[in-house]
Amino acid sequence: MAAEKVVMGWLPATDALPYFVALEEKAFEKVGIEVVDRKFTSPTTLVDGFLSNQVEVGPYGTAPGIALAAEAQNPGTLKLFGFSGGVADTDYVNSSLLVKPDSPIKAISDLKGKKIGHMPGIQWRTNTKYILRNAGIDPDKDVVLAELALNVQLPAVISGTVDALITIEPMGSMGIASGDVRAVVTNVGAKYITSPWFGGGAVMTTKFIKERPETARKIMLVLREITDKIQANFDQYRPLLAKYVGVPEASLPVVRKLIFRNERDVDETDLRSEQNVIDMLYKEKVIPVHFEIKDKFVRLGDIK
Repeated sequence: MAAEKVVMGWLPATDALPYFVALEEKAFEKVGIEVVDRKFTSPTTLVDGFLSNQVEVGPYGTAPGIALAAEAQNPGTLKLFGFSGGVADTDYVNSSLLVKPDSPIKAISDLKGKKIGHMPGIQWRTNTKYILRNAGIDPDKDVVLAELALNVQLPAVISGTVDALITIEPMGSMGIASGDVRAVVTNVGAKYITSPWFGGGAVMTTKFIKERPETARKIMLVLREITDKIQANFDQYRPLLAKYVGVPEASLPVVRKLIFRNERDVDETDLRSEQNVIDMLYKEKVIPVHFEIKDKFVRLGDIK
């Protein structure tokens, strides 16, 4: 039988590690799936790919906030089936606030009057504004915000184009390891928004699930097995970040691990935390309607 083609989209970040492992181990091929690979540098363009039916599956690495905002504006389009991220006060680190080593910025309160870079898209723009506002800084008047694609984030801090940067892994670890930046806050999302903070998620279009349920189930089962492996031994798979994300070999040992939660393992705490993000997006008027995360999350048993 000919392999079934599935278009998969991803971002060059630690969140996409399950996808990298699957490619290396030919895990999709083994179940009769041929991957049509689509790499993106912006979480917004990745989600746009889902909406335009150019991408069918995001096997970890899709920004759930952007995906949920898109789903709110286009109901019935997307389903989440896994999360990845950081947990406050643990070794699982997803996001950091970075500055140059000699910067006078020592705390979030020092960001007033500064130019701050962040991940592209509504998720991190809203996050950044929320964090600043809670620190007594008016994000619309007291700072300048700049959306930066992953590949230009560290150069922007190092060159002084921005005074500070809120980014995801492995950008933070890479910059710190090279000595070019230092962290003002580690796990900024988990500390100041909600914990666990899920910067990444696994996504399928509802069109794909409805039209190809058996293939959707195969993908879920593959990713169950792989996320279990990564959770058990992140160090074993960390080197793939050099090949797929461009992490320098010398920086690999310091790259922080993420927590990966497949659809079988996602629990009430995880869903409550992501609900907090939905509540924030609604409060900040990013999404037009309020909804429950449980209605946007799909598990293996839900697909018939």
